Amino acid sequence: MLNKANILILKYFQLHQFVFFAGISILLLIDFFLLEEWATFWIMIFWAMIFGIHFMIFRAQNVDDEWLEEKIIFDVYRPWDYGHIDQIKRNPFGKSIYRTEQGKVNTDAKKKDKLT
Repeated sequence: MLNKANILILKYFQLHQFVFFAGISILLLIDFFLLEEWATFWIMIFWAMIFGIHFMIFRAQNVDDEWLEEKIIFDVYRPWDYGHIDQIKRNPFGKSIYRTEQGKVNTDAKKKDKLT
């Protein structure tokens, strides 16, 4: 039963996405031109929550190797991580020379560190 529900969630996500954005647009136009004081606000909020849940389930089941490789490269193999980890091992209570406030590598400090 769960497998059939997952197939339906994956199969109808793009249709739900199109209907959601079209429906929200229509509701906004109705509110703007015909009704007063956000008469369809709660309908839009409820529908947005349903669509958000649908999106999260769809995205969680629609992970591919390309997405995984991108996340690994970004989260694990960032350029400053190796030097930063070595610096922490050598001086666990000191300030790291490999990171500046902007998250960039401080090349002058890195050269100085290699000389010592």
